[in-house]
Amino acid sequence: MLQRLGRFEILRLLGKGAMGEVYLGRDPAIGREVALKTIRGEAAQGSEARERFAREAQAAGTLNHPNLVTIHEFGEDQGVLYLAMEMVPGVDLEALFRDRVLAPVEVLEILAQVCDGLAYAHQKGVLHRDIKPSNIRVRREGDAFKVKVMDFGIAHLAGSDLTDTGILLGTFCYMAPEYIKSGVPEVRSDLFAVGVMLYEALAGRRPFEGDTTGTVLYRIVNEEPQSFPVAYLRGISPQVEFLVRKALAKDPAHRFQDAEALARALRAAKDPDWVGLPGGQPTRPGKRLPAPASPGPARKPRNLVWAAALILLASAGSWSLYRYLHPTPLVIRMPPGNQAGPPSSSPLQVNQEADPPEAPRGKGRAGRVAAQPPASLSLEATRHLLDQAASGLLDQPQGALTLCDRVLKDQPSNTRAYALKTVALYDLGRYDRMPQVLEAAQAHGVEPRHCLTCAAFRDMLREERRDQRLPANVRVILFSEVPGPARRLPGAGGRWN
Repeated sequence: MLQRLGRFEILRLLGKGAMGEVYLGRDPAIGREVALKTIRGEAAQGSEARERFAREAQAAGTLNHPNLVTIHEFGEDQGVLYLAMEMVPGVDLEALFRDRVLAPVEVLEILAQVCDGLAYAHQKGVLHRDIKPSNIRVRREGDAFKVKVMDFGIAHLAGSDLTDTGILLGTFCYMAPEYIKSGVPEVRSDLFAVGVMLYEALAGRRPFEGDTTGTVLYRIVNEEPQSFPVAYLRGISPQVEFLVRKALAKDPAHRFQDAEALARALRAAKDPDWVGLPGGQPTRPGKRLPAPASPGPARKPRNLVWAAALILLASAGSWSLYRYLHPTPLVIRMPPGNQAGPPSSSPLQVNQEADPPEAPRGKGRAGRVAAQPPASLSLEATRHLLDQAASGLLDQPQGALTLCDRVLKDQPSNTRAYALKTVALYDLGRYDRMPQVLEAAQAHGVEPRHCLTCAAFRDMLREERRDQRLPANVRVILFSEVPGPARRLPGAGGRWN
């Protein structure tokens, strides 16, 4: 092993990358530790390649941004080209994706910070050319994340562009279609790679996969990625699916045009009530969105027209703002034997955003009106509704919440309804509403330990023990009331497996 490179002492080998070895080094003059990345000889053979490498390293070295790893020095010693870079603690995003430890809202913030760094570099005229999870370093600081983009501006020199023989090299699955076809990257090529990472983080798989490199390249250029369940978007806006499709558009003109715009959209989508991008289409559960349409001329705003229409509709008690944005109601067929309800041939339409029973009517969101339920439920009807709620937790947690509210309105001490409602709120990321539900349950004699008879509730406790998303006060209510063995529930690999 080398003992020294330039003025840097080599302390130990950190690993081997695509370009060469990476060492932990130290600058003896100031005692600063650095990462020393060496460049394989075949990546920089010839004077022209070395000059190009030097120009790229100098350009990347001028970048100074909180979300970019700083390059301190470029040099050559003992016939070895090297870069001395900021030593960043943390873990690669690739490992976080592999272990599935990030909540969707955390994914959005991490990738927004990646875009912050890209925006700064692009303004300086520097492209990354090899954005991928292994080039993103993430460190948790309390409840926040600190993200650093590594290897900026040097992938071009490691063989990621067309070689003299016309062979395209590099990390294929994150390459943009125009880059594959022309070998010439641009700003929007970096943003396409961010879209690939977003899809990968949410769906648990890459959007373009195949057994061979040729298959992957063909699918990137010619095929649209498969849709994924809206349940994967727990705690964030379902309109993220349209955001993903815009980021992965084949034509660069149909994508986000700069990293600032993509960063804004990613942060806006952290709000579950975000209604999406201008010109977008609402996402309906189970439906696949078409590819984004070409940007057309700006249309005149119709906010006033729709506002007036919504006021009239709300006053008539027939629609709500959420119904306008999500026009597909949940249809529930009541089983025979419920004499107080409608006949089984007549579906009951239930608003998916109905207020919980503990909230006074008319105190919810403006214009939100639930369909009038039957006066009472038979045992068979109750079981039928809760079975539908349990089966809908994955794809329609909001609909499951409404079904539980329907049962609790008629049977305020139903243990299974409280258990499923708690799980639905957890899946929706509405942690602030969970205390009032648990308190309402306790007021009717239902303690968290009673809810352990519900499998989904037990799975939720396992997931919470592993991920620890809930505020401390909610965790105290949940875990202090359950028996000792339940407090030590093992981690779950996945609730719905």
